[in-house]
Amino acid sequence: MVNSWTIGDVSITQVVEITAEVGLLDGIIAEATPEAVKDVAWLYPDYATENGQTLWSVHTYVVDTGSAVVLVDTGCGNHKDLPLIPAWGGMNTDYLARLAGAGYVPEQIDYVVATHLHLDHVGWNTVLRDGRWEPTFPNARYTFVEDEFDYHKELTHGGTNSAVDEHAVDHAGPDPDIHRQTRLVFEQSIQPCVDAGLVDLVPTNHVVCEGVRYTSTPGHTKAHHSITIESSGEVGFITGDFVHHPIQIARPSWSSAGDWDRGLSAEGRQEFLESVADTGVRVFGTHFAGHSVGRIVRDRDGYKFVVA
Repeated sequence: MVNSWTIGDVSITQVVEITAEVGLLDGIIAEATPEAVKDVAWLYPDYATENGQTLWSVHTYVVDTGSAVVLVDTGCGNHKDLPLIPAWGGMNTDYLARLAGAGYVPEQIDYVVATHLHLDHVGWNTVLRDGRWEPTFPNARYTFVEDEFDYHKELTHGGTNSAVDEHAVDHAGPDPDIHRQTRLVFEQSIQPCVDAGLVDLVPTNHVVCEGVRYTSTPGHTKAHHSITIESSGEVGFITGDFVHHPIQIARPSWSSAGDWDRGLSAEGRQEFLESVADTGVRVFGTHFAGHSVGRIVRDRDGYKFVVA
């Protein structure tokens, strides 16, 4: 449930919140039929079943530079209302105990960063205490890219930019109303941090602290960012949902149903894979099940993910 790696002098620790039930996210990448998944042999057994169903995980990464502790994405959280994916709502996991087991209690976190503001990336921003949502990490600065924050805030009011999102999430569950879900995410996981004075709205490609910076990777959401870690000549890259599942390494043109702009997402993945293939860049998959960290290597006329 807890694994650690190093990028130069920086340690990165993965803390798993949940492993998605097999079949729950079937169809999220429309082209990833069982037959198509089985055609990519290296996906089994970590990232797909032998029957060709994709496997997924929800986890966070703690980036410890020695002078700052950065928590990247905070999962679904406990007791949240998640009508878009009901199976992930109302949970009561021991995530904070696992975080403590990895050596970090909430008071130690200096920065909470979000690749984007979807329900499974901001949930542990807050906890429910005496009927009120309160920030989980009282000493942290919660950094949100301003364009991402503004876009999702607009969605809470049924903004005009939301048509793609509404269409995209039809697969996701019994209530695909993106406006309602976004309102709930804001009310339960974001606004309490704003009210507590803990939020910093930051520009594109913002440097969080020495060695940790946002990297613009739009497409999944309008202002989606991945996280780049650099230390002593080594580089790590936390994907967020820019690379939603490892099959998108083999098939970068296959975009997720929930992407804001599927063409932009696919174009960015292709450019990224070309730039990092056969280099030392270590990729940390935000939803990669099993072995979540590895490198991109060329595979005939495409790419594959090799555990490292």
